[in-house]
Amino acid sequence: MAYDDPALAGTGATPRQRSGVPRAFFGRPRPKIVVCCLGGAILLLVMTVLWHWVLHEVPPSVVPPAGEVLEGTVPFRFAIISDTRGNQTVFEEALRRIKGEDVRLILHAGDIVKRVKPHYFDWILHELDEEGLTVPFCPVPGNHELDKKAANAADRLKLYQRSFGPRRYWFSYANALFVAFDDSTERCRPEDLEWLEATLDRLRGQYQLCFVYMHVPPRDPRPGGSHALQPGEAEKLIPILKAHDVTAVFAGHLHAYAEDDLEGIPVYITGGAGESKEVGEPHHYLVCTVGADGSYEVARRDLPHMPNEDYAEYVLRAKFPHRALLLASCVLVLMGLVFVLHGRTGLSEPA
Repeated sequence: MAYDDPALAGTGATPRQRSGVPRAFFGRPRPKIVVCCLGGAILLLVMTVLWHWVLHEVPPSVVPPAGEVLEGTVPFRFAIISDTRGNQTVFEEALRRIKGEDVRLILHAGDIVKRVKPHYFDWILHELDEEGLTVPFCPVPGNHELDKKAANAADRLKLYQRSFGPRRYWFSYANALFVAFDDSTERCRPEDLEWLEATLDRLRGQYQLCFVYMHVPPRDPRPGGSHALQPGEAEKLIPILKAHDVTAVFAGHLHAYAEDDLEGIPVYITGGAGESKEVGEPHHYLVCTVGADGSYEVARRDLPHMPNEDYAEYVLRAKFPHRALLLASCVLVLMGLVFVLHGRTGLSEPA
């Protein structure tokens, strides 16, 4: 090869290599490959944006009738369900059967979400929206709705309250008073005990029956059981319940069915409507029938073992790493543009 510059002779380098023109990364880029990679990156970016705007539309919140006096007649039924955060198919089957029970209310005793992140709450709201419930859904927070990483205690249930309303409240239906008590920290905070006592002082005398529901049971009735309030906490709660003649207490937290007695107050523990159940325990929910004479009867409804058929949709809506993919696709698009511009610059240089 002839060289115009005698200084290049004998170097073994081409004129282009010695001319000072920057070489493209890994050699000169091949235009077709660069265009294909850039097109794929742009497609990934568009798909991620569409997922975020269309598929991930936040459903409406599901809030209980806090502080409301609901009109109704007796007899009536209400359902109690809890610990639904594991197998969404079981939860949906429970809701489907509950709708066939002609209930007037659905109480949820906590542990609704898998993780304390916005997408997990949005996923549950989406599922509840799909179910088209026509009766009040009345949850109370569980320990898995508690954000233990929050900087202050007031923000620990921020996502829960955004999705499901107040953490503690009361309402009434027909001849019964219902009180949702928050013990998601496995403790009875002084302000919550004061609120409970004031609420019962003001309202208990107006109703034949009074049902209090919470996530963590005051005590674990199983031999050697420890899934209950922290030591000494039940002793703060029981006197208030007794003094106001509470009819019954409902709780979850245990992934099984159990009953207890708090100095004459029946406790029904149900935590098996989707979460991993204990050995030998079926998934289940409860139905309570209230009579006009002030009587009530609690019955357990067992559910069959079911595979989690909603896992793919759950992954797409709750676990899909949309932010990571959005960032990755933006980086790939920028890199593709750099390759294209750099390649064009190299090709435009004189040989």
